[in-house]
Amino acid sequence: MTRSDQAERLRTKSRQLAVGVLKLLGALPRTPDILALEPSIVKAVTSLAAGCRALVRSASQTEEAVGRLDATNEADDCLFWLDLLVATAPEHEAAIRPWLEELADLTALLSTDVKLEETFSVEPSPDRQSASDPVEHGTQEGEATGRPLRMLSFESRMAKDMARLIEHAGGTPLVAPALREISIPLQENGAVFRFGVKLMLHQIDIVILLTGVGTRALLETLQIRYPLAQLIEALKHTMIVTRGPKPLAALKHVGLEANLTVPEPNTWQDVVATLDYYRPVQGLRVAVQEYGVSNPDLINDLKTRGAEVFVVPLYRWAMPIDTTPMTGAIEDVLRGAIDVLLVTNAAQIDHVMQLVERDGKTEAFRIACRRLVIASIGPTASERLRHYDLPVDMEPSHPKMGILVKEAAALAPTLLQRKRCA
Repeated sequence: MTRSDQAERLRTKSRQLAVGVLKLLGALPRTPDILALEPSIVKAVTSLAAGCRALVRSASQTEEAVGRLDATNEADDCLFWLDLLVATAPEHEAAIRPWLEELADLTALLSTDVKLEETFSVEPSPDRQSASDPVEHGTQEGEATGRPLRMLSFESRMAKDMARLIEHAGGTPLVAPALREISIPLQENGAVFRFGVKLMLHQIDIVILLTGVGTRALLETLQIRYPLAQLIEALKHTMIVTRGPKPLAALKHVGLEANLTVPEPNTWQDVVATLDYYRPVQGLRVAVQEYGVSNPDLINDLKTRGAEVFVVPLYRWAMPIDTTPMTGAIEDVLRGAIDVLLVTNAAQIDHVMQLVERDGKTEAFRIACRRLVIASIGPTASERLRHYDLPVDMEPSHPKMGILVKEAAALAPTLLQRKRCA
């Protein structure tokens, strides 16, 4: 595909997506939930169309790189809002799903690099390889393999999207979900309602929201006992801290704003550093919405700084009921059938290593991982990989799934050649 072909496809697909989603919104019932989401969805799809338009007008290598990154981020925002629309109106999923697939195709197109030598001068540095550096790899096959990259992911919630992104990046996908999200039964989770009581009595100074899913679950659960308007009013008496854009979006869905939003890469250290700078927690009562697994490092750091910490767990990660796909994927790693391992969640590695250790293959798995490329979504996942003495070969320039796949596919051939020739 030439640069002009890609430009035309980007223009066409982004325009079709924007028009299609706008028509979809016009056809859906005008329920309060859908009306609350509509402005954000409209902004997301129109921003994506404008971003793609700006990208294809790039006049330099740098402008192109920035434009591609911006458009990919806008595509990720679109995915979030359309997923939220499905969650809000599941009875209309059949009408929404085709546009999610169109969006995945567009995201994959954004992650497909086209050689730009015909227009721009590219001079990769021989001394340093980073995710933003150009890589001479022709197709996504790479010199180290001579065939499409075999890319493994343990992604669960967005497994289909991950497979589609890998395919469009020129790789061969293997997706073996490693996580099962289970809500904590109300009878086992008195912490949520104790939090509600404290909130209503104005006994919470800071609320830290770590995930979009957890934020929505928290608000929905508390509405069993309190009207939404009462919850909103009580939350306005606290300082709300969100770890990135997804919990912020969940707040906006009910008409709330965050007082502080933690910047990327959104690690627990970033949460603490943001509070240190803007609102030291000494002597304050801090509620932390937990997700998947508890984060003792975050809790202990807050306590060390003099905070009274109250944790609010909403859901937890469990092993999939059927671990056969995971076991098969681990065997593929052991026999050298995988080129790239994409890690999008630290808990994925916990579950993989549980199976590896159960089967007595820990050392063999570590050795096998030294001959493939491990691409981590960000510092939290990287920290967990290193905990198990597994290598981290790269992190993307932006902690987004589409960018992770794109940059891993670009860098993997060179990284594989270095690792396998060492």
